[in-house]
Amino acid sequence: MKKVHHPGTVSGVDKNIVSVEITTLSACASCKSKALCQMSESKEKTIDVSVSNPENYAIGQSVNIVMQEHLGLKAVFLAYVVPFLVCIAALFGLSLVFDNELIYGGGAIVAAALYYLTLKQFSDTLSKEFIWYLE
Repeated sequence: MKKVHHPGTVSGVDKNIVSVEITTLSACASCKSKALCQMSESKEKTIDVSVSNPENYAIGQSVNIVMQEHLGLKAVFLAYVVPFLVCIAALFGLSLVFDNELIYGGGAIVAAALYYLTLKQFSDTLSKEFIWYLE
């Protein structure tokens, strides 16, 4: 299976959890012209990884965190594709019932917000499915 790798640095070790700090870069960050356009950006993120041997890791140690690629695609699908489809369905559904664009435009936004709230309610279940591990 294909895997997604991110280099990172151990920022904390606790019982069976290793916290790894990674830097995510926008597509612009790797562009050769980034100094000219000032559009590049990067963010520091901390990811907690469950391990069975935390004594093998020390703060400041360089590690690679890995996730199966299909889980990354599933995350993109849940975070971007499904809410887009929810908005489109709400727009079309409400446009059949109401003649006011404000109502069905606002309804689409409310539908997307409700989707994200529902997704948040299942965050514990999803976090068990989206597992990172260290290499």
